[in-house]
Amino acid sequence: QSSAHAPTDQRSLEAQLLLKAAQKLEQLQISLQNGVSPTLEQVEDILEYNRKLWTVFASETANEENPLPQDIKNNIASLAVFIFKRTLAIQSETTADKLSVLIEINRQLASGLLKQAENSENEVQQQSTSAQKPAENMMSDTLA
Repeated sequence: QSSAHAPTDQRSLEAQLLLKAAQKLEQLQISLQNGVSPTLEQVEDILEYNRKLWTVFASETANEENPLPQDIKNNIASLAVFIFKRTLAIQSETTADKLSVLIEINRQLASGLLKQAENSENEVQQQSTSAQKPAENMMSDTLA
């Protein structure tokens, strides 16, 4: 596996983790909407998973070696703070409505990451294809 695929793989992994967190949050939301009261431990486990994920994102953006532009780092940090505050609000009063924004943020960010990963993968394939053309032309000229 080439290093050119590493950022794409990282983005895809982050997107999958965000989607997993969104799915867990949505399952909790559906339970609440259906009048099913989850245990405190179930709520904490789901919120903790999402919080840990956002803690990693926040700490990565604080890393000076992170190549992301500063405005994107700032946006991620702001989102993380919002996520943490909303998580505390949900812990104090767990309602289906309060979960919606966490689900939406995770899904939107995952969607963006998947699009970036797809675009990066397409660029790598195009570069690989264009690098092969001269070699193919040389081979056909030699064989002709």
